Amino acid sequence: MGDLTMDFLRLMLMAAMLLTSLQGQAAESATHPAAAPAMHDVEFLRSADKACTDCHKEQTDGMHGKHAKATNPNNLAPVTCTNCHGLPSPQHREGVKDVMRFSDSFNKAPGKEGYPIAEQNSVCMSCHEPKPLREALWAHDVHMTKLSCTSCHQLHPAKEPMVGIPEKSRVKLCVDCHSKQHATKAANQQASVSKEAP
Repeated sequence: MGDLTMDFLRLMLMAAMLLTSLQGQAAESATHPAAAPAMHDVEFLRSADKACTDCHKEQTDGMHGKHAKATNPNNLAPVTCTNCHGLPSPQHREGVKDVMRFSDSFNKAPGKEGYPIAEQNSVCMSCHEPKPLREALWAHDVHMTKLSCTSCHQLHPAKEPMVGIPEKSRVKLCVDCHSKQHATKAANQQASVSKEAP
């Protein structure tokens, strides 16, 4: 055989090998579709709370303490203003009171804008489980339906005064609150008796 025939046979062999390889790849991709390209995680460049702190400037550095470092167990993201206060409506900037407002239900009577104790506490309980609270201090169970959580706990403190409070201070807290409660009740009874007297 001549050189030309040998070159032709090599060319045909290479073409057959290439064709076989391409057919194998086509069959493999038909049975095993290509994996979807990796998705990029999008990271926000600005604070999730920026829309809130643009107006509520006093709260710009307000998320301190445990809430500032906490992860929301419901979405595994950092805790934001809207996790606790809810999403404001477009009319919020015009003064509409449409977000959760927490109040000290023991020392202050809720005003027209106040939310019921159960609603306030349900926001806290969406992250805080009752069992660990009950185990930490029995008073959580006793007061849950009568006082808002914010009557004793602060939301944005650099240091939460109730965390790690010594036993003696806890007892004093109980005595002080219940003394105020009894004094208020006695004053209200005295006022109602005075109104009824001729």
